[in-house]
Amino acid sequence: MKKYKFFAALAAAAITFSSCSMDTEPYDQTTTPYTNLKGVETGLNGAYQILAYYPFLGNYAQTMGDFISGVSTGSSSSGHFYSYSSFTFSDTEQEIEDMWNYGYKAISQSTEAINSANSLIASGAISEEEKPTAYLYEGQLYTMKALANWYLVNYFALPYSAANASTPGIIVIDKDVPKPFAHVERGTVQQTYDQIVKDLDSAEVAFSKVGNKYKGDNSDELSTAYYLNPTALKAIEARVYLSLGKYDKAIEAAKASLALKDAGTGDSTDTKSPTDSATYVNIWGQVTESDEDIFTLKKSDNDNLSANSINTLYGSYYATIQNNVLAKLASTDIRRKVLRASAGGGTSSIKFDGKVSQSVSNVPVIRKSELSLIIAECEAHLGNIKEAQNYLLYTARRNKAIKTAADLPQTTDGLLSFIADERLREFFGEGHRWFDARRMGLTIQLDGFNAWDISKFVLPIPAAEINSGAGCTQNANWSDNMPTRSE
Repeated sequence: MKKYKFFAALAAAAITFSSCSMDTEPYDQTTTPYTNLKGVETGLNGAYQILAYYPFLGNYAQTMGDFISGVSTGSSSSGHFYSYSSFTFSDTEQEIEDMWNYGYKAISQSTEAINSANSLIASGAISEEEKPTAYLYEGQLYTMKALANWYLVNYFALPYSAANASTPGIIVIDKDVPKPFAHVERGTVQQTYDQIVKDLDSAEVAFSKVGNKYKGDNSDELSTAYYLNPTALKAIEARVYLSLGKYDKAIEAAKASLALKDAGTGDSTDTKSPTDSATYVNIWGQVTESDEDIFTLKKSDNDNLSANSINTLYGSYYATIQNNVLAKLASTDIRRKVLRASAGGGTSSIKFDGKVSQSVSNVPVIRKSELSLIIAECEAHLGNIKEAQNYLLYTARRNKAIKTAADLPQTTDGLLSFIADERLREFFGEGHRWFDARRMGLTIQLDGFNAWDISKFVLPIPAAEINSGAGCTQNANWSDNMPTRSE
């Protein structure tokens, strides 16, 4: 099938990508402003479909990080993600191109719908009674735009730091989506994060204007984990501020998200933490919401990613968890219960195996455990040892040998090292390691490779985007910083 370069054909009515499945292509971005609130709702639903599709959070953007950070290994027999874990990939890989394209499709779709909603409000085309609904849609769209940008800048640019702030980020879209074949340029890492924070702030303003209209039948968008609602917004703010090293703000946002979720405090006093193996295993593979879910992609028999799903990747495509990760899990750790022998050899994960149908399970994007570990990491950076231990215990006690703060490190450096490993134990198979290791500046271990400074590595911009001539530049010498094979 024909491949398109995103910024060279941004406003095409239908963009087709190569795929091995018969999945229905999600709704594409519009070129015409929506003329009523129903149109904005259609745009929002289309943006959610794009976000949850397999080239982005439905699979690639969610899982890629583990295959390029020493957590997961792709199978040479199936070929799926093998080039990534073996570091033989190039800038022409389909997964990289699709992830880039669908990330920008989500951003563009969100931006167009926001512009339409703002225009309807400003022109008086919608009634006062309809305005809370418009703001409800806007809040979700701004949140989605920020989330998609966060993934793209973390895959296709260097991690945020004072030294990297002026290095190339991604193509920044504020209010104007580039027209077809328009010249585009990459902003800096700093400019990209400035836009992310701006969109998060705009989401806050929009949600603050919703008021109390939504009760009863219409409450789902404000209360369940299947929407980018205020609970998810605060969690994404926590991620972003952690990335920026703004630890006080990250703590505040994470605690606000926990409070809005209203399913426990996320610390050592939280009685809802799954600390027995049966309860922990049961949070996985579900199509219902659990106390762990902060933002989750809802799946069903009628809406699943079949051959392109994560459970297929770790199932019949034989992806496995690397030995260096397994070594971090003590025999007393209940998280070993979500491991299983792979039919292709090695050890795999059952996190995404559906309980009713193996091919159907929700996809958690942000979990309560992540918020606890964000708080723990930030408190450790701030030198607040007891508070760091307090929130760290929420997940650390899943190793039954750890019972109290006395069983945890007692220094800042010790805690940060433990938290890095704890995030690996908690999130293997969920794609977090890439973001964590680069943010923390870790030298990591990978099976079959020498120890590697991952913070210097960045994915290439897709060759199709570079070759389109729209103006996007490549990450210079990106392949020079790949890990080297051990003897």
